[in-house]
Amino acid sequence: MSQIRSEVLYISLDGIMDPLGYSQVLKYLQHLSNEHKINLITFEKKNNLDNPSALAKAKLDCLSHNICWYRLKYRNGFLGLGQILNILNIIFVPIIIFIKKNISLVHIRSYMPGITIPFLKIFFKFKLIFDIRGFWPDEKHDRLGWDQISFKYKFFKRLEVYLMVNADCIITLTHASKKIIIKNFRISDSNIEVIPTCVDFNEFKLIKNKEEDELFTIGYLGSADTAYDFRKFCFLVDQMQVYLDKKINLKVLTSSSFDEIARSCSFKNYDKVKLEVKFVERQNLSNEISSFNLLGFFLKENFSVQASMPTKIGEILACGIPLICNSFNSDIEKLVNENKVGFTYDFRQQLTNKDLNRIFELIYDPNTSLNCINTAKSYFSLHEGSLKYNRIYSKFG
Repeated sequence: MSQIRSEVLYISLDGIMDPLGYSQVLKYLQHLSNEHKINLITFEKKNNLDNPSALAKAKLDCLSHNICWYRLKYRNGFLGLGQILNILNIIFVPIIIFIKKNISLVHIRSYMPGITIPFLKIFFKFKLIFDIRGFWPDEKHDRLGWDQISFKYKFFKRLEVYLMVNADCIITLTHASKKIIIKNFRISDSNIEVIPTCVDFNEFKLIKNKEEDELFTIGYLGSADTAYDFRKFCFLVDQMQVYLDKKINLKVLTSSSFDEIARSCSFKNYDKVKLEVKFVERQNLSNEISSFNLLGFFLKENFSVQASMPTKIGEILACGIPLICNSFNSDIEKLVNENKVGFTYDFRQQLTNKDLNRIFELIYDPNTSLNCINTAKSYFSLHEGSLKYNRIYSKFG
């Protein structure tokens, strides 16, 4: 083992027993634990904590990498009492850990864990990494309808200013959001790092199980609500089936029910579209994704998406599958079009025969699959992302 350089406290509202926390928190920290002592606070859902085998695996994943894991229950609660308990834990558990440990660096994932920082600053000296993951208060406004004059919105916008100004390093997912941070908060370019969501290529890889058949498979991965407009995606599918001589297999990999997805579908010719909805365990995702000819989605366009880089993009490309989506920020437009791994499409426009021919040329080009994989490795490598985090930890820890 390498010499330990610093002792880090990492705070995440996302639990490592959920797919997002597992891939975008734990995977990184397992790499970083070779050179840094990691103390990890996460908020885990009750159904995960009540699953003995899943809990045992998560404990082993941490223990085998010498990660000290403080798992707290994420509470919904009655009349907001659950959120009050979550906030109290966010404030006081880090203080207790600081008293016991020689913490030199605090890494917060998104805004909620930042509630503890003003309290910690009163009593302790440490460096702060603010890993924004998105413009969170504005996501709540854009996706969930938080009123901009409401107390909660104003509170988190004030906290945002505090964290931006007091962070020793700010990490964001996109270059588009970096420009906004520099302009709106007058933060130096050198204090901001862009690290997109990353992919473990041992988990997501091309599995050559696709055979030419009578179906053309268009894939959809993940949730179909709040951030995404599934109806607009279905509008694309509806247009494609008009031109295709094959039946479309619309395969939706999600935790939503068949009825929930079906209610959002509206096709001119239902006989030409087969709808398949299923939940797939993470270890089987590569096999299912590899059955796609194409993956598509429409991310609702608003201010907050300037900081968005969905994890599904790297995962799909790592499996060698091209994508079609809207151009929701400059990063995605550059990634997709310059690397020729799919298309950005204005979902308000009708597809033409020319558009469809371009899509088919890309899908059936023998070089496309390898190009997608190489692009994933260039943009979304877990190894490269971990190296960037390690340099930041080593600089400030």
